[in-house]
Amino acid sequence: MTRMTEAAALRQLVKANARELVRDGKTVFFVLLFPLLFLGMFLGLGQLTANGSYRVAVKASSEQRQIIDRLADTEGFRAEAWRRGAPPAPGDLAGYDAIVVMAHGRADVTVEAGKFGALKGLRAALADSGVDSSRADFRTPDGGRPFDPVKASLPTALVMALMSVAFFGTATPLIALRQRGTLRLLGTTPLRRRTFVVAQAPVRLALVAVQLLVLGSVAVGLGFLPLVDTARLFATGLLGAVMLFSFGYVVASRLRNAEIANGALAVLMPVVLLLGGLFLPMQMMPAALQTISKAMPTTYLVDALNHDLTGAASAYGLTVDWLVLVGAALVFGGLATRMFRWDQGEER
Repeated sequence: MTRMTEAAALRQLVKANARELVRDGKTVFFVLLFPLLFLGMFLGLGQLTANGSYRVAVKASSEQRQIIDRLADTEGFRAEAWRRGAPPAPGDLAGYDAIVVMAHGRADVTVEAGKFGALKGLRAALADSGVDSSRADFRTPDGGRPFDPVKASLPTALVMALMSVAFFGTATPLIALRQRGTLRLLGTTPLRRRTFVVAQAPVRLALVAVQLLVLGSVAVGLGFLPLVDTARLFATGLLGAVMLFSFGYVVASRLRNAEIANGALAVLMPVVLLLGGLFLPMQMMPAALQTISKAMPTTYLVDALNHDLTGAASAYGLTVDWLVLVGAALVFGGLATRMFRWDQGEER
């Protein structure tokens, strides 16, 4: 094929891919709607748990009066100044549901474990007082992190969205084309395998951009993600998408049964979420599972997204996370290029 003919073929394939994804209702559901339904469920749960009654003490500081006033204007909160001479002892809430201690422009907030519904109001009050999420540390009396259904759902929903595009929006349609004999027909034309594989990327990256925009907007709106950090989120999301797409191409390179592939990929998704630390903290896993988890590139994607979307400390460092994603994408991409065949075995 000449370069001009190959470019024209690439444009036609990109258009055909876009039409195919839009026509397939199942793919649209799993790629776009399912992650948003998951996010909506947790947003609703967060809204329900926010409707409680909370007694909060704020230790003396320059921001004390402003924080108390903001909490007083928030339904369900009763805020007052910490009246004891000594600061609150670690792990002792002294009958309060939460205690806010300001020091050097940072807020250390201790919240009763069962009162995670107070988190939204506390974050809003701190933000209105000039303390953004990057300078606020929330802990339970035992030193752990309080469960926040809304905050926890953001990286989970985004990982699910990226995997849905890579698995059900990439691997499954390619396998279906092979099952229907379409790839066999394409194998009789001068079309190069590389051109065909590259043509799958633009519409899928556009879907990822939409997902990142939606979830990033939710994170910014809820105060979890500073606006200036959205570029970092997009970089992490696109690197993760390329890595997962490459894996999807590997899965689709030889398989011929879309139903079997769908079943296998549906089982793989919760395994990835579990071993990535989204459902269970890494330190609570048995040593063998921790070893397996550290060998999976998706763990580093989860680590980076947790850091980007929720402000959690990165376990491995963002540079390491990105390098692992790039390395895995190159490995999977190389495997996909070598393994992908038309059914007639042509080497183009």
